[in-house]
Amino acid sequence: MSDQATERSPAGAKITVLAIDDNEEFSNSIKQLLEPHGFTVLTSANPVKALEVYIRAKEQIQLVLLDYYMPQLDGAKTFEWLRKLNPTIRVIICSGADEIRLRQLQAQHAIDGYIHKPFRLEEALFVIKQVMARPARPA
Repeated sequence: MSDQATERSPAGAKITVLAIDDNEEFSNSIKQLLEPHGFTVLTSANPVKALEVYIRAKEQIQLVLLDYYMPQLDGAKTFEWLRKLNPTIRVIICSGADEIRLRQLQAQHAIDGYIHKPFRLEEALFVIKQVMARPARPA
């Protein structure tokens, strides 16, 4: 994929991503990395507020990038709420946990994928492309 390629959902629409991470610097870097590749990125450093954003914009959001270890509401609880709001939402965990733990979390929670922090842009785009190419989970 070229650096100028625009990511599209399987239906051809531009992909809107909600990035939830208590580290605002990390959320902003995700936004800066993905937007030049055609994504629309909404960010939130507070998982409770992120759920409010999701409720307001759920028809536009196709993918959530979710930090797993956060204060207030951890990634597991945030994920549960997201799936209650939309059982078919695609969620990728972004975490610095070791890869074995990330695989366990993915299997335990039926998460669509994971990206190990810190990551390179190419890795993130590869995982996002894989997740978006799969059919959505049944509701």
